[in-house]
Amino acid sequence: MTDILKLADKVEIATEIGESYYREFKSAFEGPPSKKMPRDISEIKYDIAKTLVAFANADGGELFVGIEDNHTITGLPHNQDKINGLLSSPKDCILKETPVPIKQSSLIDYKDHKVIYFSVSKGSDYVHLTSKGECFQRKDKESVPTASEKIIFERNEKVSREYDRAFVDIAKITDLDHELINQVAHEISKLISPEKLLQYFDLAEFDGTSLKLRKAALLLFA
Repeated sequence: MTDILKLADKVEIATEIGESYYREFKSAFEGPPSKKMPRDISEIKYDIAKTLVAFANADGGELFVGIEDNHTITGLPHNQDKINGLLSSPKDCILKETPVPIKQSSLIDYKDHKVIYFSVSKGSDYVHLTSKGECFQRKDKESVPTASEKIIFERNEKVSREYDRAFVDIAKITDLDHELINQVAHEISKLISPEKLLQYFDLAEFDGTSLKLRKAALLLFA
């Protein structure tokens, strides 16, 4: 029988392991420990939007509203209408032209406390912005203001690296210019073969049966 991870399990696991690059806690209270008061709904909504934008502009993540930084579950002291307003934060407080890819948005009842849970995927279609036009990106355990241009550059760089490193299933070493490979190989060592040269520069990899070429090998030597 499949062991299904329930929403309550997510709360327990989160409070056990704490905040991280992929996980954030937000309190629904403010003030000194002895005089805690419910936070203003509009402030919480913007905090939610900022965090989800930061996750979407990085590698995705999950947000729990109703948990303190010290992992204590304090829940939401607000009425249902205000809780519904918090759940609508992605729609109300994120620029509608750059919606974040929400995987899950739920209200969790956990041991007499209500906790809101959001899970967001890594974005790829947009640079995500809050309704104020502000851009954030996840860095370590923080949502950091970041220039949109920097995120675009990082994504383009990553796509470029991934493109070069992808394997081409139908490519064979006979598709390459052996004379050119040998010239390069002899600059390094007269004993190195073309096959070993490609593996040395991580342009190819032996899978146990044959030599698999990366796109970079074809771009350089085909």
